[in-house]
Amino acid sequence: MTKIHSKDIPLHTFILIDEIDNHLILDNLIKDIYQNNDFFGHTNVKAKHSQFKFLVDNKNFHDFLHLIKKQIHFIFKDNFVLEDCWSNIYNNDDYAEEHTHTGSNAFSGILYLTDGPGPGTYFKDYDLIVPEKKGRFVLFHGHLKHEVKKFNYTKDRITVAFNCIRVGWISKDQKVLVVK
Repeated sequence: MTKIHSKDIPLHTFILIDEIDNHLILDNLIKDIYQNNDFFGHTNVKAKHSQFKFLVDNKNFHDFLHLIKKQIHFIFKDNFVLEDCWSNIYNNDDYAEEHTHTGSNAFSGILYLTDGPGPGTYFKDYDLIVPEKKGRFVLFHGHLKHEVKKFNYTKDRITVAFNCIRVGWISKDQKVLVVK
């Protein structure tokens, strides 16, 4: 006999916003992104973006994660791996449709590599706009809906987006970035 039980259960979510001022890491990431010739079409991001694994092994991005280890531990205390890490370059009238990163069971993030002006990133569930500022980063629960509204950019808006997944045990081919 098959039984299905269904109930909406509240989900605890979070958004952490902070900044780094290490311009060497930030400027090196910008150089790495501009040296990439493998930008491709559009997904929910209606702007140029790299392959989703483009920055997974990038030393500068790993240095960034090391710098924010304290903030990561504030929201997530388990082992995790960097599953996806890609760059986005918005210009002209680019935008990103509302979406989630539900495959990320640890946390997701955005690192802003340029200052505004721009529309920021809008998190619908919190009715919160996070303005662009070089060095600002956002760590958030992957189920949160977010978007970038259409904007007429006068200069490139460059971001790095990333997804992290929880790992309970570590296989020899996984690169665990933060350990309890």
